[in-house]
Amino acid sequence: MAEVKKEAKKEVKEKATAEKAKAKDAVMKTEAKKPEVKKKYIPYVKKENKTKSPEAKKAQGEYKKKWHPVFRGRFGKAQFRRKSIEKWQKWRKPHGIDLDKGAEHGARPKTGYANDAEYRGMHPSGYREVLVNNVRELDNVDTKTQAARIGRTVGKRKRNEIVKKANEKKIWVLN
Repeated sequence: MAEVKKEAKKEVKEKATAEKAKAKDAVMKTEAKKPEVKKKYIPYVKKENKTKSPEAKKAQGEYKKKWHPVFRGRFGKAQFRRKSIEKWQKWRKPHGIDLDKGAEHGARPKTGYANDAEYRGMHPSGYREVLVNNVRELDNVDTKTQAARIGRTVGKRKRNEIVKKANEKKIWVLN
């Protein structure tokens, strides 16, 4: 009788281990079926080297940035707002009755410091900038005198499409 009980216990143990093995195999199979999710790497499309239009070459040759002084204004404590920090190189209008507005605090902007109207707002490459956010907006760009600047919020995929289309149309892309 004792031997029968031992054999019965062995059979129960073997069945339990067999069921555990089947369960493990089933889990392994379901894990193997799940595809690994990988992010696709999208490389940037390279801008082609295009020859510059004669109009842009001429404008670039004539374009010279007019000299003007650095318009700093009076900003308070010099050790915090130094000339070496680019952030503080902007003109701020002086306010207040106690403020000293002397010449030692820098020149003040005047209309005479502006660039010539013909070259005002022109990119140093000789082209005028046109902001482009999608492929359709490339149709508004004149290839002789204008260049495309892709908007900063445009993603990689759409940027690649814009650059491909610009390469086909031979449009100069600034960024």
